[in-house]
Amino acid sequence: MNILFVLYHDFSTASAIHVHNFANLLVEQGHSCVVTVPENKDSVHDYLGDRILYTPCEFSESLDGTVKLFQGEEADIIHAWTPREVVRKQSERLLQKYSQARLIVHLEDNEEMIVESFAQIPYRQLQQLQEDRLSVFLPDLLASPVYYPLFLERAAAVTVITEELLDFVPGEKKHLRLWPVIDLASFSPEVDGKGLRSKLGFSDDEFVLCYVGSVHGVNAAEVRSLYLAVYLANCIGIPTRLVRAGRDVVDFLGDAGSELRQYVKELGYIQADEVPLLMAGADLLLHPGNNDRFNRYRLPSKIPEFLASGRPVAVPRANIGLQLRDGEDALIMERGDANSIVVTIQTMYHDKALARKLGAGGRAFAEKNFSGKVIYEKLIEFYQDILV
Repeated sequence: MNILFVLYHDFSTASAIHVHNFANLLVEQGHSCVVTVPENKDSVHDYLGDRILYTPCEFSESLDGTVKLFQGEEADIIHAWTPREVVRKQSERLLQKYSQARLIVHLEDNEEMIVESFAQIPYRQLQQLQEDRLSVFLPDLLASPVYYPLFLERAAAVTVITEELLDFVPGEKKHLRLWPVIDLASFSPEVDGKGLRSKLGFSDDEFVLCYVGSVHGVNAAEVRSLYLAVYLANCIGIPTRLVRAGRDVVDFLGDAGSELRQYVKELGYIQADEVPLLMAGADLLLHPGNNDRFNRYRLPSKIPEFLASGRPVAVPRANIGLQLRDGEDALIMERGDANSIVVTIQTMYHDKALARKLGAGGRAFAEKNFSGKVIYEKLIEFYQDILV
């Protein structure tokens, strides 16, 4: 089978990591895969290492023959990674080149909310604008209120990272909930993070949290709640520290920045292969956020890695939190705000037996749901069904 993945950005994103793992897995099983990005295909080595079993190429190369795709054969599947406009346009071009290919669109976010947040205009109003007016407000890196629904209608099927995303899919399309593949050997209870804790200057009696991810306009408030919770935990006598990796796209702390950062070690951007060690050094891996229009529809890429690491995990009752057993696989917070996080820190700081239980339960959940074997069997059966 020949599968062509179309990404909205280069290989530096969490989406690219997911596609990278899917494509490598498919090639290992004898299929041919191409992953095409708008530009900067060499970023695949910068961010994803040297084990690249598929063919990376840029949009122009996938169309002009610069790179020979599938030895000249037809593509069977074009898997468009999100319905964002840059992906839609490229997928339409590829469907002209590969007229027999079946189109599958992957959804991983509430695209309508992201568009609304960027434009600062209600989505329903944006839908009323003419195409030429829309281009003033929205770059191609976002979904088009005009073309995004039509693109989904054209698709033979969709994959979704959470079943809630089916709210945006027209009609009764074939679909698959497609969770990411996690490298269970790298994210593992066997990884020893004690040396890293010491290197970062943390003592054994300090309670360490870890958060990996950039801060942008949509998640700024929830990451701020995590910083605030760490500050409040220290105020009530729990020596809590937060290790954070990722970029700040917005100023999310404001005038309180110096106060809230005093218990935080900010590492900035780190390479993907450094993340497992960072997580292994934590006493608790916690994801903030409420069950709102943003979190309801997505699966934060960190949470599967959290679970695989064998460290205790706490998440809000949203997205994958609805699939986890409270007190068995993870601690489920009814609201992932600062107050809930402080209560969770208190609980985990004092209950080491519960921490061990959650670590084992989360790891078992990861092995059952995120292993390459499990994901491959689901994905290839889905592809085959679409091609019938």
